[in-house]
Amino acid sequence: MAARTPMREAGPMMLAIPQRAAATGAARLRSALPCGPRDLVRQIVIVSLFDIAYELSRVLATGGRGTALAHARSVVGAERSLGIFRELSVQRFALDAPGIVMDVANWTYFNAQFTVTFLFLLWAYLRHTDRYWTIRNTVIAADAIGLIGYLAYPTAPPRMFPRLGFTDTLNGAAVNHHSGAIASLANPYAAMPSLHTAYALIFGVSGVVLARRWWARGIWALYPGLVVFSIVATANHFILDAVVGAAVALVAGTITTAVLPRRTRSGRNRPASLTPERACS
Repeated sequence: MAARTPMREAGPMMLAIPQRAAATGAARLRSALPCGPRDLVRQIVIVSLFDIAYELSRVLATGGRGTALAHARSVVGAERSLGIFRELSVQRFALDAPGIVMDVANWTYFNAQFTVTFLFLLWAYLRHTDRYWTIRNTVIAADAIGLIGYLAYPTAPPRMFPRLGFTDTLNGAAVNHHSGAIASLANPYAAMPSLHTAYALIFGVSGVVLARRWWARGIWALYPGLVVFSIVATANHFILDAVVGAAVALVAGTITTAVLPRRTRSGRNRPASLTPERACS
């Protein structure tokens, strides 16, 4: 009988070990998530819904092929008059360089808009929550401005002008403009403005400001240049598309850092879903 007593006492102790481990894991999860798991899910849903709505809206903004091609020719004409029609030179450099150059350009073009966006927003939310709201809202504002541009000025990308010497470098890739969901959602005439450039500037500037290590700040400082190189080398945007995309980032940033805070201070409420003060409530 005496030998059974320790075994009886060990039972509750053995049950308590996994309970303590679960409690410790839950505490660590709560400390890692600034506003808790529910708010993280809410932020993912908000960003995803805006992105889906934006992509679906782009389908409605396709415009006519003839109009889009005519606008692209106007862009080429404007660049020639300004002396900045250098897209062919950039693409030829990339095609003649070692294969890794074009591989990086192709990878950057397809991942900058979605993969990098998701990862950067997640990093900002987890590590710099107080700045996350402004970055997120700036991206949303850039999307809205870009959609206006696609509706008002549908423009074909350079890759649709093989007679000028452009090559669709993504055409032979495993993932390209004709692949599954990309083909069904993508607007082929959404070259002006370049939201790749707008996003790259938003994240590049934010990364330089928020990153703590010098090498990370250096990477983010170079990131917009890499994205602009990729969109030109892959013949998906003209240089003027990138210039207007940079202007979109500037306007979107001004709206979210100056206009909206000023409206809030004046007593006009923003929508609850976009208000940082309500995001953790």
